[in-house]
Amino acid sequence: MTVESERRRQPRFRVSVPVQLGSGEHVFRGVLKDLCREAALVAIKDGLEMGSAVALVLQLPGTGGPLQIGGKVVRVAAGEPGTGDVAILFDHVSPAAETRIDFFIALQAG
Repeated sequence: MTVESERRRQPRFRVSVPVQLGSGEHVFRGVLKDLCREAALVAIKDGLEMGSAVALVLQLPGTGGPLQIGGKVVRVAAGEPGTGDVAILFDHVSPAAETRIDFFIALQAG
């Protein structure tokens, strides 16, 4: 087990799902790289700053329509060439969205 995984309270799962991030008047398109019950890692072309409030809109395969989840940017790092990785800690998740995230994670853990 790595040190990074020991810090996490929830297991994370690698995915590749198109997403949209809204922050203020700006909209960013990106790809969800990994997901856990509390957070997500998204690759985007345009950067967001640490502490930015965001609305993450995504559709997890096998869970129904789109979800909107509020959160805050807690880490920004260089990603693949031409992209940046943005870690988002969720802070506004409806009970229905939590259920759908849990179901998606259960499918991944299979």
